[in-house]
Amino acid sequence: MHRTDKEAEPETHLEFSPPLPHCHILVQGIDLEILGELAPGGFHYGMTCLVEFEPHSLWHEASLTITAEALKKGIKTEYHIFQHTPREVRSALKEMGVDIERCETKGIFRIMDTYTPTTPLEESREGRAEPLLSGRVPDARKWADAIRQKMKSGFEEEEKRWLHVDDNEAVLLQFSDEDYIVNGWRTTFVPMTKARELLTLHALVLGVASDSFYRKRETLADAVIDFKAVEEGRKLEHYIRLRTLRGVKFDSSWRRIELFGNRVRLSAGKQVFGFQNEQSEKMFNYLMKSFATDHFVEKHPTESSGWRSLVEIAQGIGASKTSLYSADGSASLRELARKGVIERKVLHKQRGRGGRVSRTRIAYGKGYVKEYVDRYVGK
Repeated sequence: MHRTDKEAEPETHLEFSPPLPHCHILVQGIDLEILGELAPGGFHYGMTCLVEFEPHSLWHEASLTITAEALKKGIKTEYHIFQHTPREVRSALKEMGVDIERCETKGIFRIMDTYTPTTPLEESREGRAEPLLSGRVPDARKWADAIRQKMKSGFEEEEKRWLHVDDNEAVLLQFSDEDYIVNGWRTTFVPMTKARELLTLHALVLGVASDSFYRKRETLADAVIDFKAVEEGRKLEHYIRLRTLRGVKFDSSWRRIELFGNRVRLSAGKQVFGFQNEQSEKMFNYLMKSFATDHFVEKHPTESSGWRSLVEIAQGIGASKTSLYSADGSASLRELARKGVIERKVLHKQRGRGGRVSRTRIAYGKGYVKEYVDRYVGK
């Protein structure tokens, strides 16, 4: 995508670097961009990742999104539940288009159920369960003993090279103290990740343990990923960032994410198109979502989808109706036009503020914009 002429299309960064030789996951596809765009090729088997998330963030939805896309790519995946039922997880994955029964028959999906044993619910008989710890009361000491015994005898090849995803491992703090969990993680669970050649996403909700507990866990992880929710303009905006990744150069800035249907999508175009200011990014994101809603959800034809007036754009990004007619607003629109990511049309028979009425939308006809939108939608 690199060109030298002045009229070249802007570089999109959608052609990721090749993954590490021993791992071919989490670097391609819209859903896996949740991790892959943070550090293309940086996630691999034998790696322990720590996810720290705020209670109102999109971690649960993101964890299911990652799981669904991994299964569609044939990656062996086990989902560890601490606060959801197996049926809830299975149902959510089916809604995302995953053929759960087929994946279980092929032996590439199973659930590690640590939730049901802590409740009066009957153990689910659907699907496959992880054979070592699933269905056991979450006693860290007994877990560590079972894992250590298995490590001595060795793991079978079918138990190796899995993606392991937690919903909320912080539930273990209700059954064991902080120091024991940290020590068990250091001496048992991290070594097991290497012995089984897993890629693990251990998830901890924030605010339920001491700062020392989180810091100790972070020092033992190969990567630390943060999910947060921030109230902006009377609504919650959701973000993700890669805070730590050992031995790999990466961008630690916050990236905006959101739900589109029942999947999590990276919605910030700044990392792809290099927008210079926040208003330009907000405009682009609003126009992209407008086009996606019109064309992919409401099934309008391409040529009539996504067109919005300046007033509608201002309302959509939470700005005043007159802001886009200001110098800053005009500068943002010029930036989008200069980068070639929007197109405009004038309605000659209508008159509006300051002259003829115009409509703006993303330039879906351009390859690099279409690629970004299609990856966002998951087409």
